[in-house]
Amino acid sequence: MARLKQIGIDVQVNAAIEKGRRLFSETENDILRRLLRLPTPPLSRPPTEASSIPVAERPSRHRGLWTVELRGKRLAASSLKGAYEVLLLELDRAFPAFLEQFAQEKSRSRRFVSRTPKSLYLASPALAEYHAMPLGDGWYFDTNLSTAQVATRARVAARLCGLAYGRDVRILNHLQEI
Repeated sequence: MARLKQIGIDVQVNAAIEKGRRLFSETENDILRRLLRLPTPPLSRPPTEASSIPVAERPSRHRGLWTVELRGKRLAASSLKGAYEVLLLELDRAFPAFLEQFAQEKSRSRRFVSRTPKSLYLASPALAEYHAMPLGDGWYFDTNLSTAQVATRARVAARLCGLAYGRDVRILNHLQEI
């Protein structure tokens, strides 16, 4: 067994760790290792269902059966937020300038992605505390979105990458395109 060290954390840090939970069986250490992108020690824990399918890093609630299709490749997610995150990460992998371009896009009061949580919310920066989630490499995305808002942003993302939503890129809930 690995050596463990007890640390003190405040309520906000604990809430952030819990927000990252995928499965009830995950320990806080498992969550932090995943969020910090640390390797899993060999034989530390048996494989979980989360390791068997590609899912979003931080799904909150299981709502529907979500799938992201990108050029015929299907990726599973457990929530709308998870599907949106998977889409952004996959487009970033395939198109290295994508997030920089996507950061220039915004709605009336919100940026689509940003380098700081508070700059996502132009009209209400306080929303960042509850709804800004790290995407990786210093990027943050908004998770307080309706299905229609995610669909709109997915269409913009596809266009920026020279892809067609509905043909090259799709987000599906129970195999129905949003």
